[in-house]
Amino acid sequence: MKRLCVFLACLVFVGINLVQAQTVRITGTVKSSEDGMPIPGVSVIVKGTTTGAATNIDGVYELNVAANAQTLVFSSVGFKAQEVEIGGRSIIDITLESESLQVEELVVTALGIKRSEKSLPYVSQEVKSEELNITSDANIKNAIVGKVAGVQIVGQAGSKLGESGRIRIRGAVSMTADGDPLYVLDGVPVSDPNIIDMENVASVNVLKGPNATALYGQRAEFGVVMITSKKATKGGITVEVNNNTTFDKVAYLPNYQNKYGQGYWGQDEWTTLNFAAGAPTSPTGPGIYPYPAEWSVFDGEKYIWNAYADESWGPEFDGSDYIPWYAIWEDSPYFGQTAKWKAQPNNIKNFFDVGVTLKNTVTIYGSGENYNARVSYTNLNQTGTLPYTYLKKHLISSSVSYKATDKLTIDGNINYTNQLVNGDFDDTYSNQTTGSFNAWFARDVDMSKLRELKDMKTKNGFHASWNHWGMGRIARRGSILNYGYEKPAFWYNSYFWMDNFVNKVYQNRFVGDLKATYKINEKFSAEAGMSSSVSTRRTRFELPYIISNSSSPELYNTWNNGFGNHKSTSKENNYNARFQFKDKFGDFDVTTFIGSNFRVNEYDDFTANMAQGSKTQGLVLPDVYTYSNTKTPVTPTTSFWQKKVFSLYGNGSVGWKSMAFLDLSYRKDWSSALPAAKNGYGYPSVGTSFIFSELISDKSILSFGKIRAGWAQVGNDLAALDINPTYPLSASPYLGNPQMYTQNRQVDPNIKPALNTSVEAGFDVNFLNNRVGLNFTYFSETRKDEIIPITISSATGFTSYLTNAGEAKRTGIEITITGTPVKKKNVIWDATLNYGKSNPTIESLPQGLKSMAAPGGSDDWAFIATIHELGAKWGQLRGTAVKKDENGNKVVNPDGTYVIETGQYLGSILPDFTGGLINSVTLYDMVTISAAIDFQKGGKFFSLSEMWGEYTGILKETAADNDKGNSVRDAVADGGGVHVKGVLEDGTPFDGYCEGYDYFTQFNANVIASQFIHNATYVKLRDVSVSFNVPKKWLKSTFISTASVGFVGRNLWLMYVAKDNKHGWDPSEMSQSWGENAQLPGTRSFGFNVKLTF
Repeated sequence: MKRLCVFLACLVFVGINLVQAQTVRITGTVKSSEDGMPIPGVSVIVKGTTTGAATNIDGVYELNVAANAQTLVFSSVGFKAQEVEIGGRSIIDITLESESLQVEELVVTALGIKRSEKSLPYVSQEVKSEELNITSDANIKNAIVGKVAGVQIVGQAGSKLGESGRIRIRGAVSMTADGDPLYVLDGVPVSDPNIIDMENVASVNVLKGPNATALYGQRAEFGVVMITSKKATKGGITVEVNNNTTFDKVAYLPNYQNKYGQGYWGQDEWTTLNFAAGAPTSPTGPGIYPYPAEWSVFDGEKYIWNAYADESWGPEFDGSDYIPWYAIWEDSPYFGQTAKWKAQPNNIKNFFDVGVTLKNTVTIYGSGENYNARVSYTNLNQTGTLPYTYLKKHLISSSVSYKATDKLTIDGNINYTNQLVNGDFDDTYSNQTTGSFNAWFARDVDMSKLRELKDMKTKNGFHASWNHWGMGRIARRGSILNYGYEKPAFWYNSYFWMDNFVNKVYQNRFVGDLKATYKINEKFSAEAGMSSSVSTRRTRFELPYIISNSSSPELYNTWNNGFGNHKSTSKENNYNARFQFKDKFGDFDVTTFIGSNFRVNEYDDFTANMAQGSKTQGLVLPDVYTYSNTKTPVTPTTSFWQKKVFSLYGNGSVGWKSMAFLDLSYRKDWSSALPAAKNGYGYPSVGTSFIFSELISDKSILSFGKIRAGWAQVGNDLAALDINPTYPLSASPYLGNPQMYTQNRQVDPNIKPALNTSVEAGFDVNFLNNRVGLNFTYFSETRKDEIIPITISSATGFTSYLTNAGEAKRTGIEITITGTPVKKKNVIWDATLNYGKSNPTIESLPQGLKSMAAPGGSDDWAFIATIHELGAKWGQLRGTAVKKDENGNKVVNPDGTYVIETGQYLGSILPDFTGGLINSVTLYDMVTISAAIDFQKGGKFFSLSEMWGEYTGILKETAADNDKGNSVRDAVADGGGVHVKGVLEDGTPFDGYCEGYDYFTQFNANVIASQFIHNATYVKLRDVSVSFNVPKKWLKSTFISTASVGFVGRNLWLMYVAKDNKHGWDPSEMSQSWGENAQLPGTRSFGFNVKLTF
């Protein structure tokens, strides 16, 4: 046995030596030729084998190679691959030369075609996932802002769950529409880009203007956003797990006053409860009506007479005892108690919850010899800052590529989302949250009591609100009008409303495509495929009896027990084929393709909603939500349409010595929405570029230089039913019979698409081995033959005529500066600055008009309207303004109120310029700090909330001190009032004081908008992240391949707004393009990310 053991030991020893004799250990360091710094992560592979290693943080590698190995291959992203002969050496140090990613990199262009960026005759700005996904934002639109020149966000408040807003590219030019661009995911048009989770997005490329979008024809009038998803990388199976957790808080609110409380009459609101005398008919009148017996506990205490007042022109806060709203009902734990008359400075802020967003993503990907596949699942759970609101979303993304033969490759993608949003997110005038808080509220309301007592009942079982009709009126009116004076006068407890009003939105989206590519030979290839996009949306509201029973239609507050349903389905199928030729003829490279596309769109809609504020409608049996249970019949409305577009397109690109390039393209669309005799229109483009840096041998200073120019045309299309009108049914039957309406619009039989013609030119230059880059673009675009409805005489049988008329134009510039200010061994700092300026103007209008309605409409009280003014910038706000003389002085009346002028233009809603700054600093290849700032200059917005907030006395300025040190609410005779300077109508200078109440209520009385028009300039710190990559050596003994943890923040700091934006509204989050009616607040988010791969 011992001999056997000795023999085996000798055999192992000899074997080990034989193995060692057959391998060679090689080490070395890889450095950059630019700065001599070590390069981490360089792949070092023995040529023709899978044997390899990677350099560490110091650029050092080591590996064992076979004794007969001949060559090592060194490669790394951003550097030219290099092959090195081993030649018997055991130490091999090399330097790698940088290659410009910005020059050589392929980018995804129109129709999903990948092209070398240097050959493009138009500007292309691609944003990689590292810059795009700084904070794992669930909204791709927000993630783009500030990272692409010429892109503006028209966003929505973060508290409005499920809403993503829209973006404008290069301002606006259509006179009748202000829409989102076309979003294309992996070559497939999608209605919502958020069908894919940000963790699965590889890059976004924004195509701006007809020069870049002509191949998309009619669909590209607002630009195109190309989204490319991540694909499987080479290697075995990899599992990736991501967790993102954020906490959301309200970011901004108006500035409220904290000096005066509820009421209309100041100190005269106080009424002393004399139980024996009874309730008076006025605060100081004699007692007449007996108080309820249980209110004897309040004898001698005071209360607000006009408790129904949803305004704060009441008594000044003095800390005295009074009877609060929540103490008068026996259902309250505070019954019979008094409270201190004091302000609640944070009551609105305290209404909102801390929202929590949990996003978990699991991704599995891998590849084999002839395939690669990737599948990902994301679960998103979000509780909102608005109480009782939430969002639940599931996302599935998958992609597969299979090389069936050497010539045939089949690719497929599937993306699916399922989403539920629950809660009332109404942000129009008089909604039950901000519609009250910012416009009609009392500064003494204790929000903690509202939260605690949301289900409290009155004596007769109705909902108890802070906004009841007052103790005096309750005593006087008693059971009159079904105890209506116990009920909420105007407003419910907001917690009660949010908890009981049901509003749910269900959405399902599916996008799938299948494509086959056949390589005929080295020159020719063919491609065919189809895609399908289906979106369904279902909404349901239920207004329960517990709400309607506490309304008082006989007085003011009208709500009826009811419900409603809305269902819609949108489908789009595309069938396409493309044939491509690519060859080289001496110094010339030629690439050309021709293709066709057949698109079918369908839309199906059903709506059956009961009115919510009707005195006659309701449910016979409370809370039995069936249409057979309604008091009056509900007439549903339906809509269905189908639209087909057939397209042929082609493109040819010729390059000479990889230096000069010429591009030609043409697309023609035939649309079923256009007149049959004239339903086909073509859109050409031509562009050229010249890389002048190829003429320079020494590139140590100028690394790359290109000039480019192009001309293109693109149009739009009619809606499916514009020339095929329907005859709708009325929602209100007449004598039990349905009513049908005829169409009142006549359509021009020669109508055609509007046409955009664009000229674009610019240059791209890089310096100092591509450490610094500059891209400049100038564009000029004219839109003619806009499709506009013109008013005609009703004697014709119609009221409008849809035809081609009008012209608009936009010119502008875009600048992008990239740089790496610091590039050291342990520190790399990258920065990108974007700037875009656009000036759209209205050049002509039909029939000699001086103005016409613009997209956007008006506010809920018609203070302003969005109007196109001939010769002016696109989208002017028009309304009543304070009159000014030729020197700019305000014209005032003798009492200090303003003289007005109606129909005044108050500025464009479009900014003068937009931009952004992105910074990323990497330390020791382990810690990355990233921050994104975006900004805009100019533009105007209107705030209806401010108008009502001043009218009702809840905003800070209504309780300020004047220049004499006295409250503006004090009588002018006592040194109070608002200091007003101006001139009288006869030109006489005026320097005096206006009674505070008169001053702040005049704007509503005279519908003055100019006081609440503000400059939309802002600078915003949108995204910040700090991430830490765990060193791989720490993970050697685990099953984890890589690990990282990060801390993120979104909307952290509104760094600057214009001085006249005194309440700090965020201009990038306005609920409407012109401003806001009753804006929900934006949110500020903090959180962390964890990412693991196995």
